[in-house]
Amino acid sequence: MYYRAEGNAVCADVIPYYENGRFYLFYLKDFRDAAAHGEGCPWCLLTTEDLVHYEEHGEVICRGTAEEQDLYVFTGSCIRRGDEYFIFYTGHNPHMRERGLPVQKILRAKSRDLLHWEKDKEFVLEAPEWLELHDFRDPYVYFDEEKQKYGMLLAVRSKCDGPAASKGATLALYSDDLYHWSPDRKLFYAPAAFYTHECPDLFYMGGWWYLIFSEFTDKSVTTYRMARSIGGPWITPKVNTFDGHAFYAAKTASDGKRRFLFGWNCLKRNEDDDQPWIWGGTIIPHELAQDGDGTLYVKCPKEIQSAYHVPVPEEDGSEMNLVERLGGGWRVGGNGGKGIKAAGRMPLNCKIEMDVTVYDDIGDFGLLLRADENLDQYYAVRFEPKMNRLALDKVPRKDDKVHVQVDVERYCPMEPGVMHKLLLIVEGSVLECYVDDRVAMSARMFNRPEGSLALYAQHMTADFRNISIMTV
Repeated sequence: MYYRAEGNAVCADVIPYYENGRFYLFYLKDFRDAAAHGEGCPWCLLTTEDLVHYEEHGEVICRGTAEEQDLYVFTGSCIRRGDEYFIFYTGHNPHMRERGLPVQKILRAKSRDLLHWEKDKEFVLEAPEWLELHDFRDPYVYFDEEKQKYGMLLAVRSKCDGPAASKGATLALYSDDLYHWSPDRKLFYAPAAFYTHECPDLFYMGGWWYLIFSEFTDKSVTTYRMARSIGGPWITPKVNTFDGHAFYAAKTASDGKRRFLFGWNCLKRNEDDDQPWIWGGTIIPHELAQDGDGTLYVKCPKEIQSAYHVPVPEEDGSEMNLVERLGGGWRVGGNGGKGIKAAGRMPLNCKIEMDVTVYDDIGDFGLLLRADENLDQYYAVRFEPKMNRLALDKVPRKDDKVHVQVDVERYCPMEPGVMHKLLLIVEGSVLECYVDDRVAMSARMFNRPEGSLALYAQHMTADFRNISIMTV
């Protein structure tokens, strides 16, 4: 369902391209084993027609040597002109720094069929002297209808005064022919807020232009800005992220009717809940949608939801404290304390759906995942209505002396008296949570592969109805 490279390798940044009913998902492959595979990172290719079944085509742009610029073939984009395809990508080699040369330059490859690529050894772009030398990456190439030129957006850093974490910017270059490029001295977007604007993406939808990039300065998330004109001014909406920090480096592609956001749900060191997050993981597609005011949100693609269609038999599990039966579900909790209702074993891979209604915002409620029999160990998808927060917690926690250790969190208003739809996709350690088809939260669950689903509410009342567990 969700794609991860074979063996110990992982998928990192995804470069999506769509043509003739098929998504071409180029991705950076990290082997996670330099001793066996050598240093560096190639581009590999997946194709899919339904976001559920993938065909792996292997390496399409190979790594260079330690003496070449593209030891690491880092992020870029794909564009078609006539019957020829061009990939512009980042050639990254950390060994260049000690030689006084740029760590990053923009390189290019060409193809006639999207499957077989040849590097263009004559093409290279490097940072102009008025930008920092080593951060010059992630080209996004498009055709600018207003200028009647090709545009290229890059993640760069300015040489302006100020804190190092505020020099990130998006640079635009322009070309008539995809061969010769001129940078615009006026930066495309430079809010002086982030270290770098990684993986830029630009598209038009429903009367608005959208600029997407990923920042690792503040929240380490993929964020977006919106404008009525391709040149800005760029507006920062209140909810300007699509997911939490476990979903990163996301870029978009459209099939002409729907637009999808492809990112990766990152791993943790040693695939251990208590270790730090690290680069790369499993490819996750969200579907993008637009509100009436132009703001964006994401939902789970219907193709992924439909793939889970085998019902898991309902189990009438144990109850604790404040629990009563409702038609089609359970009422759990209350102002007087906490209630828990066990709701059946969870398969390793499953879809969980239910409707939830709460009646105040005094306490918190949610789902316990992979809980043990005594409810002493579990993951908690926790809603805190008074904080407008959805979070993933884990019990027991790594350090019982630290009172807050939520792993990921999302802004998620829950209006009392209104029925809300919850959808969870669980695939091995991957957890994808969706609320009302508009809030998404990616997370990981490594240390507990088994256990039960339970419903809980404390210091408030929650009605859980239409509970369903499906597998493939």
